[in-house]
Amino acid sequence: MARKIIWKDLAALARFKNQKLVLENSFQYVYNPGLFSSSLLSMISAASGFYTAIELIDSETNSFVVGQFFLANGSSCARLVFLAATNFKPHPAFGRLISQLVNAAGERGAIQIRAEVSDNSSEEDILYQSGFRPYADQQIWKLPRRIVFGTGKKAWVPVTKDTTAQAESFYQRILPSQILRVEPQPVSPDTQGFISWKAGKVIGYAGAQFGPRGILVDLLMSPEIDLIDEYLSALLFHLPYRDTRDVYLRVRSYQQQLSSALERIGVEPGPKQKAVVKRLTVHYNAKQTFRVQGFENQPDITTPISNSEIKN
Repeated sequence: MARKIIWKDLAALARFKNQKLVLENSFQYVYNPGLFSSSLLSMISAASGFYTAIELIDSETNSFVVGQFFLANGSSCARLVFLAATNFKPHPAFGRLISQLVNAAGERGAIQIRAEVSDNSSEEDILYQSGFRPYADQQIWKLPRRIVFGTGKKAWVPVTKDTTAQAESFYQRILPSQILRVEPQPVSPDTQGFISWKAGKVIGYAGAQFGPRGILVDLLMSPEIDLIDEYLSALLFHLPYRDTRDVYLRVRSYQQQLSSALERIGVEPGPKQKAVVKRLTVHYNAKQTFRVQGFENQPDITTPISNSEIKN
């Protein structure tokens, strides 16, 4: 039966040093937490947001699979960070492991858990068998340190508290409804937002995550805007730390004009992925005592309703 990782399990994690499958792009390209260090952190402090679980496959060979999710403080969406195994062929152990992770995420207040997985891979099958469903196609592009196209004078400015409403309004207008149901807000504590204006109207939003390994950018452009290449070049110019860290662009299928612009300026296409989500059922115990008027003076021929306890 799958369970939370404990101290004696840490020594066995060394075997998965090069067999960790990262399922969340911010951890893959921005932060890159170590398998051992993040597992240790999940044991030391629940406030870290990490939770690591383990499931034994074969007691004779002492083979097992490991998984981890991350849930930021105050968030209702958990992110599946990684799966680690010697073999990623579908196996019932993965289902039991993911069930443990899902239950733990629900107990901590998550209402969904997301992951990003390579197209047509065995790990994609593993997640589908565990109840995950795709909601977006996407591709990761690694940008060069310099993009020289056009004048490069298109303006991108950081989102402030005074422009947050405009950024969110643009985001909700551009994104398809099925994406908004899963990813409702563009502004978050771990993302620095940038917006671009034209004739007093927001026509572009970029959310950038900065970390020790690199920068991951999500870019949305209004579909009626031409010269996407120039806006892309200007955005890269305005990004902090672009000279010292690799920059990755996550492009969804509904932003095809971005893919075309990247191809025109010679950027190498990266891996194609599916963004997947699993909705969680939150289990809780609650007691509520209530009084129902009209029943207070009834004969005591049944169990009184007026001071009943409801347990969910």
